[in-house]
Amino acid sequence: MPRRCPECGGELMYNRDTKMYICRGCGRMFTRDELEAEYEKLAEERGQRARSHRVRGVP
Repeated sequence: MPRRCPECGGELMYNRDTKMYICRGCGRMFTRDELEAEYEKLAEERGQRARSHRVRGVP
């Protein structure tokens, strides 16, 4: 799993006590499931943008 915050790109640290990932940049906290969902959402959005650029002929 990437170690970057999907919100700001900051470094994520895992807290064993809370079992959550905490962003050192923005302070946002994520469970593993939340992070996976955020990464999937970002990948889907990037894929849609790439497809729309190809349709319009933009490299």
